[in-house]
Amino acid sequence: MTTDENRDPGNSPGSRRRKKSGGVGFRDGIHPGVTFARPDIEVLRNGGYTPVDMHFHTSHTDGMVTIRALLARVRDRGIGCAVTDHNEISGAVLACGEREDLPLIPGIEISAADGPHILLYFYHIGDLEDYFLRYIRDRRCESPWLMTRLTTQEILDAADGYACLRAPAHPYGYLIFNGGLGKCVDKGYLDQELYRQCEAIEGICANMTHAENLRAVALALRLQLPVSGGSDGHVLSDLGTAVTCTRADSPEEFLDELRKGRGRVIGREKPLLSKLLTGAVISTRFAPWFYPSLKIHCAGAGRRVHRYLSKRRH
Repeated sequence: MTTDENRDPGNSPGSRRRKKSGGVGFRDGIHPGVTFARPDIEVLRNGGYTPVDMHFHTSHTDGMVTIRALLARVRDRGIGCAVTDHNEISGAVLACGEREDLPLIPGIEISAADGPHILLYFYHIGDLEDYFLRYIRDRRCESPWLMTRLTTQEILDAADGYACLRAPAHPYGYLIFNGGLGKCVDKGYLDQELYRQCEAIEGICANMTHAENLRAVALALRLQLPVSGGSDGHVLSDLGTAVTCTRADSPEEFLDELRKGRGRVIGREKPLLSKLLTGAVISTRFAPWFYPSLKIHCAGAGRRVHRYLSKRRH
């Protein structure tokens, strides 16, 4: 390896402190391909890696970033991106159509009716469009970015016939919501057999807590699945706070390398205050569907209470 490859990609004092505190890293033997630190994009590129933020939202759903602004930042920073809007692909289609020379991976984040969010990454934009039109577009709820009427099993099954990579997003998120497959399996809501249809696990999601990400990485190790990572960004400053890196010259080769477990994931969690501020801003994007969204959240809370009471009885 070159000198640049051996340089620490997390070069801030804060990231050095986190490594000393026992976080997952290259040197501590917990996972050989995960580092909790601020990614140094220049060092990674000089080392022959293509860094890609594998989880990013745009103004085509609840993000605050236009595709034009995103592409400008992608080119300026020399970083790849997977546009993974909630239950929507118009942003991904526009991005991949306008800039074929950039490392852009066609993606989508699908919200299952039974809780988990599933990230799908496609080798070809045409396959993403076909999948969306066949299975997602007409199965979205009244609050389209919040939930579909598909179960996790149905989402994974529908992807079987496509060249794509399936990865549970933030397996142990969000807060009181069952937005992660790991969380739902651990609680007994869903069957662990669903993991068999996944090709990777999102190990670092910058919008999660450090503890939740550590659990996600441990899950990937237990299942012997590759780890991916992304910012789960909704504002431009989020781009690249967590990246997945492989030695690849094309989006197709990138996914192949990740599937084979040859990727590195580098990132750190977003500070709590920044999360709260971003959450307050993006919540305004749901204003047109306030009542449907409230209804969906209440229904979810009702299901959780019902499950809790059923367990207490037995």
